[in-house]
Amino acid sequence: MRKNRYVLIFRTEERNSFDIVISRLAFHHFPNPKCCFSEMARVLKTGGKLVVIDMEAAEEALRNTENEIETLRDPSHVRKLSKEEFTEMFRKNCLSIMTLECTELPVSLSAWLNLTNTPAEICADISKRLTDERKGNGLTGFHSYQKDGEIYFHQRWLMMIGKKEGNYYQ
Repeated sequence: MRKNRYVLIFRTEERNSFDIVISRLAFHHFPNPKCCFSEMARVLKTGGKLVVIDMEAAEEALRNTENEIETLRDPSHVRKLSKEEFTEMFRKNCLSIMTLECTELPVSLSAWLNLTNTPAEICADISKRLTDERKGNGLTGFHSYQKDGEIYFHQRWLMMIGKKEGNYYQ
């Protein structure tokens, strides 16, 4: 067993190995996202690119509620990160941000719950919370709305591409 589960299996001389490293919808599952990010940056060649695509956290006041609901639906969820948190990880790892795009995607609540085979009682709880939010009773961070008789919300996705400017890990 490895001592540090966040260390990618590359020897010291194998740092600076990759032209591109990509992570898609993974960071919100990492208990230690900064460590994972550092490892991804470590194995990049100078001039290499790190592409991160993940969901963006709700505004600070609603972040805990949003993460609580996400974890009810998918227990592997740890927490969403903000655009500022991602930006800081790029900066601390000597990656200049070349691209930063924010996209809102409409998501059907029922399809989202079915994706993880969420148990019925949890579906009911989450549905109630989003319905209450629509009625003005408690905010969730999901900003739910009704469309064609169904509850929807917008997931905010970030895509950030950074370029490794120097050999930070010497």
